Amino acid sequence: MKFQHTILSQFSSLRRVFALIQKKRVTLRDLAEHLNINTSTVSRALSEKSNEMISPEVVKRVRKAAEEMGYKQNAAAYALKMGSTKTIGLIIPDLMNPVFPPIIRGIQSVLDEYGYTAFLAYSQNNEQLARTEVERLISRGVDGIIYAAAFREDSVVDLCKKQGVPLVLVNRVVDKGDVDTVKVDDTLGIRMAVDHLVDLGHRKIGFIAGPKNISVSHIRLGAFTQTMADLDLPVQSQRIVEAHALSETAGEEAMSLFLKKNPDATAVIASNDLIALGCLTAMTQFGYTCPKRMSIVGFNNMPYLDWFATPLTTVAIPHFQMGERSADLLLKRIKSGNADFHEEVLLKPKLVIRKSTAAPTKTRKKARAS
Repeated sequence: MKFQHTILSQFSSLRRVFALIQKKRVTLRDLAEHLNINTSTVSRALSEKSNEMISPEVVKRVRKAAEEMGYKQNAAAYALKMGSTKTIGLIIPDLMNPVFPPIIRGIQSVLDEYGYTAFLAYSQNNEQLARTEVERLISRGVDGIIYAAAFREDSVVDLCKKQGVPLVLVNRVVDKGDVDTVKVDDTLGIRMAVDHLVDLGHRKIGFIAGPKNISVSHIRLGAFTQTMADLDLPVQSQRIVEAHALSETAGEEAMSLFLKKNPDATAVIASNDLIALGCLTAMTQFGYTCPKRMSIVGFNNMPYLDWFATPLTTVAIPHFQMGERSADLLLKRIKSGNADFHEEVLLKPKLVIRKSTAAPTKTRKKARAS
């Protein structure tokens, strides 16, 4: 009889488990009833902060049952109890730009470690759209925002400050400078690019800039003119052409204008890799070969540049590390709650030399003659 009673008891227990699994969501109360213990005991056993208050045997039983029954923590209930949703908002300017996926992976690697989830949105490089997305994220109760789409003057930054929402800018910065930022030393990167071309023998170097209302474009253009001046290489006004966007199409249009104005130029530096790819397209249309007729250098080292017919020489930025550092900085700010000071993380770029740069034709001819 004892054996039969035990079998029936176990069968009844299994039926309760299966019935619970069929429910839409398993709750703490379900676990407590199944284990015949208090709900508070179940809650403590599942919490990393309070499970030491419960015996290891009970913790093991509760966690095993939770796994078998498919229990998942109710995020809304957790947020109500702890005042935190364990979510962050992430805004990028362009889904089609290959430079952002490695940054996002870096962010996600840190968030995963601390149990956070990211809501991803993109702004299409439009400040008003970015603000709308951020307002939605704030209404959802995100604990903080990583913003990769900032303009030099940006209402999103002001909004987050006003709402008291922790904010970290990554890659792009604002002119005011009173916000946490993770960025690359753009000035050093451009100096590397100019030095590389000058070492090859180039003197007539142009620059295809990005929109001036974006910090990376503004800083890189300023670094180009300053570096050229430091090397006693004057830059005539026609040597600089501004692309209307950080895109391949805008780069093609700007480069076409540049080539019409500068038939004697031997090299060009582009504000980013997408612009550089557009420059290569324009060069082909004008009958220019790269690097024989003209050398070109990009900036960012986005993925797959070495797959192109002419692999692009570029200034590499540490994408994954930028993502990691921005997530670390945001979680640090969320934990401290201190907005009295701000941090700036400055990462070093490096030059990646590929097949799009070479000595100018005249220099190569002189070298062969000697």
